[in-house]
Amino acid sequence: MASNTDLRPIDPAKHIFAIPAKRIHVQEDVPHFITSPAYKLITDFILHLNASASPLNPVTGELRNPQNYTLTSPTIDVSPEVDGIIQLIHKLEALVAQAPPDPGPRRFGNTAYRHWYALVEDALGGPSSLLDQYLPASVLTPKGEGEVTAKQELLPYLLGSFGSSQRLDYGTGHELSFLAFLCGIWMLGGFQAGRDELGLALKCLDAYLHLVRRLVTTYTLEPAGSHGVWGLDDHSFLPYIFGSAELTTHPPTDSSSSSTVPANVEGLEDVPKPGDVVKSLVVERERLRNLYFGAIGFIYDVKKGPFWEHSPILYDISGVQGGWGKINKGMIKMFNAEVLGKFPVVQHFRFGSIFNWGRPDSSANTTAITAGIQTPHASGPGARTGSGAGAGSSVSSGPGARAPENPITSTAAPWARNPTQSPTIGSNTDFTTRAPWDIPASTVNQTGSTVGRFPAESSASRTAPRPLPGREPSMEDARAPWATGEADKHPPSPDITQATEANLGPRRTSSPDSKLATMEGEEGRLRRGSVGTGGVRVAETGDLRKKAPPPH
Repeated sequence: MASNTDLRPIDPAKHIFAIPAKRIHVQEDVPHFITSPAYKLITDFILHLNASASPLNPVTGELRNPQNYTLTSPTIDVSPEVDGIIQLIHKLEALVAQAPPDPGPRRFGNTAYRHWYALVEDALGGPSSLLDQYLPASVLTPKGEGEVTAKQELLPYLLGSFGSSQRLDYGTGHELSFLAFLCGIWMLGGFQAGRDELGLALKCLDAYLHLVRRLVTTYTLEPAGSHGVWGLDDHSFLPYIFGSAELTTHPPTDSSSSSTVPANVEGLEDVPKPGDVVKSLVVERERLRNLYFGAIGFIYDVKKGPFWEHSPILYDISGVQGGWGKINKGMIKMFNAEVLGKFPVVQHFRFGSIFNWGRPDSSANTTAITAGIQTPHASGPGARTGSGAGAGSSVSSGPGARAPENPITSTAAPWARNPTQSPTIGSNTDFTTRAPWDIPASTVNQTGSTVGRFPAESSASRTAPRPLPGREPSMEDARAPWATGEADKHPPSPDITQATEANLGPRRTSSPDSKLATMEGEEGRLRRGSVGTGGVRVAETGDLRKKAPPPH
């Protein structure tokens, strides 16, 4: 878990609050955000809740009954402070009945959502608002040393949690705003460490997700910042993090069969497997008990067709052999890359006195975006590599403070680098974009890393592509790996494996193998299914049941 120092509450009576303001205006502001105190506070809070939501203790390795970590478990302690936030969400959901959707066909964005949003603003504003009724008294009572109150600083994060009334959309950036709302209350001492983590990660987040899913279906809100079919989910990310934590019963391994799970722990037989996301009966049973399957169930509600076709990323993740612990580890890394590291997602996030924009530490190891939180089960989610700018940093802040140019190592193409780092004409730096296996052997050290990714090279040496190591190029190279059997003989370069953003495990193939493609008869047709991963999935699961067409 994150250390107590990382998430130590501040004294509201001695704190100077500020109205949160936008700081991320262009793509170049994102590297500054990665090194800001706000980023560290957000990641520490996520890791703290993630470790608390898992039946496997990340520090001691003790495995507790997984059934005590489900949404329906009666053992979860919901304190009056956490219950107040849940009741606040229920009050806001009740306002949907006062703003029915406008009639008429439309693909996205029912304008009645703006009416609901106006009702929410009225209910949360004013001297006797819902915030005054349901926020913890320890947050609202101290006024602070400035003119701005804690309520005024927390309100923009809550209002930004339900989508945009201008664009009529909802996405992971709005979900991040709700997480910041909870984290802000935590930092003001509204929640108690060691008591409220499980209630926040499961009960409170589940109530919030129920509200936003109702908003999406009622007002047909457009996905905000979605990658479409190649994104993890159109709207949410946190339920996949905390939901996989609920199901983690052993540390991440290369194969779930190689892990040792104590036989005397109760409830293990009821833990679903990652591959069960394609089984509708299991999804319906688990969606009320687990956040991960709740998100999968909502996808089944709003999308039609084969699961592998409309959700290929989640389908690929369902084939991970390392168990839920490895999926949880990969989800955290993916959240950093696809949410906190993406300008379209974080551009609307606001910064105040709690989530401080700050000035980045020049000695910060900014590779922590992927390495710093990828081992929550090894040494606790508070384990980080590099110093980073802490939440209690004493450096001065200001809207004009900017990050040093290109502080993180990115995967951008050479010609997309910052102009200040581009070499001058006539320098020895080569901008050739060669494949990883084409790196000269002299640039590989004993640890397998490369030095000088783009070394100088004469033009004569680049007149023809170099062959793959160990064999001469031939017509076989133009054939797919599954058609030649060469895939296992020539594994990918270590650089390719290390560059995988989520590193969740073996990827599913996008085409059926040759035997499946040539299989004749009714059995072959059923096993192949449609063109793509679906045929492979059916072949792997042996599910030959013919699904009836959906009713019109």
